[in-house]
Amino acid sequence: MVIADYFKSIEQLLNNSKLIVDKAVDFKEFSSEEGMARGRLLFLGGYVLTFMEYIQGKERPKYRFNLSDGKGDMIFRYDNAAHHREIQTFPHHKHVRTEVKSSGEIGLAEVVAEIEMLILTAFKS
Repeated sequence: MVIADYFKSIEQLLNNSKLIVDKAVDFKEFSSEEGMARGRLLFLGGYVLTFMEYIQGKERPKYRFNLSDGKGDMIFRYDNAAHHREIQTFPHHKHVRTEVKSSGEIGLAEVVAEIEMLILTAFKS
């Protein structure tokens, strides 16, 4: 994966979202195939996503995506930290409040889609 292309796809994703009201994203390119994206996204309804993705070729050796509500309470966090060895998808997992669940590897596009669905569902209720 050419890291510059991946960063462009992230920028396009964030610019096309109608539910992101503010963003601060930092891209670091270490080589043509290695880099890091990190940032903070503010969504409609006060939801805040802080994230970090370290990309190396086609691999994502380190990532975390933390979604909080407007009061700062965690809604969920995806990460691949090497803890929770009991989880079938180790090291990939998802924290939902006080529970830890299995999760495959995930990227920013999938997390943003999940958040948008959560917001749209909340506003329909």
